Amino acid sequence: MTEKPRKTITIKPKAAPTIEQAHSPDEAAKAIVRGNKRIIKREQVQPTALAKPKAKVPPKKPTKPRKPAPKKPLIAPSDVRMDNLNAALNEFAVWRERQPLALGIEKQIFQLIAEQQLSASKRVVQKLLYRHTRHRDYLLKISQGKGGQRYNLDGTSGGVILPEECEHAERFFMSSDTSFDWLK
Repeated sequence: MTEKPRKTITIKPKAAPTIEQAHSPDEAAKAIVRGNKRIIKREQVQPTALAKPKAKVPPKKPTKPRKPAPKKPLIAPSDVRMDNLNAALNEFAVWRERQPLALGIEKQIFQLIAEQQLSASKRVVQKLLYRHTRHRDYLLKISQGKGGQRYNLDGTSGGVILPEECEHAERFFMSSDTSFDWLK
């Protein structure tokens, strides 16, 4: 028991049968010996040993074609915020009736946003004002109101409509697809 374990193990290959030692001439043709290596030709390996076993797959049942799910329209969060702000502004008759708005109305809208704790950015407010002031009814009231009043959200007077602003509204209205024939 005092023997030390060996540090290296050496394995000697078995001596391959030479052509002279082969039992039959068929074996001699199949096995080729080169040095200590034995080379086996492909014919010696059985084809079933190479093939993977096939799993039994049940036949597929014909499936009914699926109807595509209706796609939901994607609504941007800024559009939702804009609709919420528009609903809050519809409480004011000036906004609802599309009366000419006072210059600097954004400050009043931002005060309303702060009071009602709405979620709306500067961009949302600008987009809503753009849509509101390009509306046909709003442009009509501006173009007809030469020397008329502009209004704050609470309905108080907020300035006068200048003749240049009336002309600009008429030009903008005329350049759109609608015509002024029904005005006369």
